[in-house]
Amino acid sequence: MQLTAIGIRSFRSLYSVELSPKPLTLIIGPNGSGKSNLFKGLRFLQVGVAGDVKEWLAYEPLLDDLLWYGMADDGCRPRTFTLALKFVVRLGIAEYSTEFRPNGSLEVVGERIVLPDHLPGEHPVRLDRERDKAFVRSPNLLSLRDLGASAFEQVTREIYQNIAGWRFFEVDPRRAREGRFIPPDPAEVPPLESDASNLSAFLYALYRLRPDDFAAVLDAVRRSIDLPSGLLVEHDADRGGRQARYRFIETPFGEERPIPPESMSDGTIRLLAQMALLLADRSVTLACLEEPDSGLHPSLMVHLADALRQAAAERQVLVTTHSPELMDCFDLAEEQESLQVYVAERNEQGQTRFLPMTAAEFAPWLEKYRLGEAVRRRFV
Repeated sequence: MQLTAIGIRSFRSLYSVELSPKPLTLIIGPNGSGKSNLFKGLRFLQVGVAGDVKEWLAYEPLLDDLLWYGMADDGCRPRTFTLALKFVVRLGIAEYSTEFRPNGSLEVVGERIVLPDHLPGEHPVRLDRERDKAFVRSPNLLSLRDLGASAFEQVTREIYQNIAGWRFFEVDPRRAREGRFIPPDPAEVPPLESDASNLSAFLYALYRLRPDDFAAVLDAVRRSIDLPSGLLVEHDADRGGRQARYRFIETPFGEERPIPPESMSDGTIRLLAQMALLLADRSVTLACLEEPDSGLHPSLMVHLADALRQAAAERQVLVTTHSPELMDCFDLAEEQESLQVYVAERNEQGQTRFLPMTAAEFAPWLEKYRLGEAVRRRFV
């Protein structure tokens, strides 16, 4: 299943936007252009479908800030906002659309799942909140949350599983350095937390259960920076503890003197966490990374770009960036089947727009300049 369309109306600065993501989608644009609001809209829907109920209810104090900031075409402020998705499934296009009304509490006023209309023996509208009252447990909760992974209809189940696998990744280097609880003999590799706070447990389980993936992460880090030469992951159960930890092995000092993560730079920790997410976390269906280049040396951009491409072969990746050096690593013409680039900007009314860049449209500049250089010269 692949997400092929995102439509958002009247959410924050996103008055009316549509995007057609590919396996790898880059969004470029200045600060304040609304790139983060796209992630916030997708995160809002992911929490509503598969997140913790307490996290969902935590949106209620923010109700007034969820709606479009200005006036609608009729001169009034909108009363509802909508988020709609399209997915490629085995037999066509499936749609999932939602509508919300902040009205003292966050009310779900519309929710529909539409299946490909040529599925034999199936009515195309699988879920219609207005029609199917039996599926409505609460006016404040999405029905897809209840149907979830146990839904009897396969496409509905796959939509839920896809949205549940969205990951909004923003590494907290301080927390990513910490030890984390995990059994000494883990049964599975846990999903990597959005802030990488369980990086130590993730790496330990990966090392124990999927050594090839662990080696791929380590190789990616080693290709990016001269140090470390290795990574030591261990469990402190022998000392009466319950946590996994990791340390770096540097060539000058060897395994006899491993370096704790507290002695490594934030950039190194961030790079390790991002490589772990992109190359080894199989629970992710859509990886959303906001400025993954932040804190990384420009020379590392080619390695980050390679990891983004490799990840996009297995799952979708959505990235925002300001870095011309990262943009320079991509070729719109050669990668047009798998790569989509959008330029984010705000118009005079404050509305965010996502303008698609195509190789044909920018051919006169891209024949002379890489994508990042075109941005530097303000052709884009």
